[in-house]
Amino acid sequence: MPDVSAGQSRRTGGRRRSDNPHVQRRPKHRRTSTEPRRRELLQALGIFQKATPDQLWKLTRPDNQHDKLTRDNLLDLEEHHLVRIESVQDDQRQVWVLTKRGDSEAKTLLEPKDIPVSVLREEKYDPVTGKMLGTGYDDHAAAVTSTAAEFHCAGIGHRLGFQTEIGHRLGNGYVQRADLVVRAPDSNVPVMLLEIDRRSEDAHDLVHKLHRYWQ
Repeated sequence: MPDVSAGQSRRTGGRRRSDNPHVQRRPKHRRTSTEPRRRELLQALGIFQKATPDQLWKLTRPDNQHDKLTRDNLLDLEEHHLVRIESVQDDQRQVWVLTKRGDSEAKTLLEPKDIPVSVLREEKYDPVTGKMLGTGYDDHAAAVTSTAAEFHCAGIGHRLGFQTEIGHRLGNGYVQRADLVVRAPDSNVPVMLLEIDRRSEDAHDLVHKLHRYWQ
């Protein structure tokens, strides 16, 4: 048995995690980052796959004056390896996506449990240039997320009541996919199916039109 120096008590347990200086400790949450806000962001990214801070702000806390707290919470989630920046657009907008760990976490947070989670955006790189592949944020995907964000700001639909690319089987057996589905929050019944490919009117115009219909 190895010798023990004078005055040093013999350790009875195994090697502690804290003894290894190379073990990474889980970072602390930022002061401005709260558990409800982190949960909301993971839910939104679980539904829409990727989004900008501005879109996530409107999808989660549109009553805030700006998206600063949303950006703080995204940075916090990034430090905990739950989200990552996939790309930065020409106008300097950051596009955020879930990591593999964040994708698993989002699946536990979405209710009801049959809400489909968007496809995980895996990190793939060009073997020659080393540049990340598949980081484009096309206008159609941005328009779908922006429409849902504007709806939520206007009080139309619940954050967890949105779904994207949902197939609906018609009488002749043909499956029609809707770009965006808005479901009633209580009954989970689809109340609006939106096709956004044509972009004949922006989200603001659509919101005003719906309010006129209701009036």
